[in-house]
Amino acid sequence: MTRRWTRGFLAMALLASASLARGQELLVFGAASLTESLQEIGRAFETKAGVKVRFSFGASSDLARQIQAGAPADVFFSADTLKMDALERAGLVRREDRREFLSNRLVVVVPAASTLVIGRPEDLLRLQHIALPDPDAVPAGIYATTWLQSPGLWKGLQARCVPTLVLRSALAAV
Repeated sequence: MTRRWTRGFLAMALLASASLARGQELLVFGAASLTESLQEIGRAFETKAGVKVRFSFGASSDLARQIQAGAPADVFFSADTLKMDALERAGLVRREDRREFLSNRLVVVVPAASTLVIGRPEDLLRLQHIALPDPDAVPAGIYATTWLQSPGLWKGLQARCVPTLVLRSALAAV
C-alpha cells in the first residue's frame, strides 16, 4: 500500500467509531472527487478491520446538508472547509475528531486534441466555453471564481461558464 493510501486508511481507522466491532458497518460520506480513492481505501479497511464500509458520494454541500438533517454518517471526507466549520459549530463534528488530510489545487484542463496553450490567466479569455463546478455551490467552483476575480477575469468568463453539479462533471465536460 502506498504512503498516500496508508494515510487514507489510517484516516478512516482513526475517524471510525471505536465502538465498531468486527462485522459492523461504517457509513462514509465523501466528496465526489474522492470516489475512486475512498473506495480503494475502503476495500483495504474492510479486509484489515473486518468492518463493512458503505459510501455515499456527492457534492460536499449536499452531504453536509444531509448530516445537518440527521443523516447518520460515521466519517465525512469533505472538499469544503467552510461546510466542516458549520457542522462543527452545530455540534455535529467534534473538534478533537476533525482532521485535514487533503488539499485542492486549481488546474486548467483542455481536450487532448487541443492546440491551445494556457500559459497565463489572461489566456482563459480565448476560450469559448469553460466548464466549471457550480460557482455558487461546489467548493472547487467557488475557489476558481474567487481566484478569477482577483485579476479581474471573472466578468469576461462568467457568460461562457458551463456550471456542473460536481467537479468530476466539469472534467467530463472537457
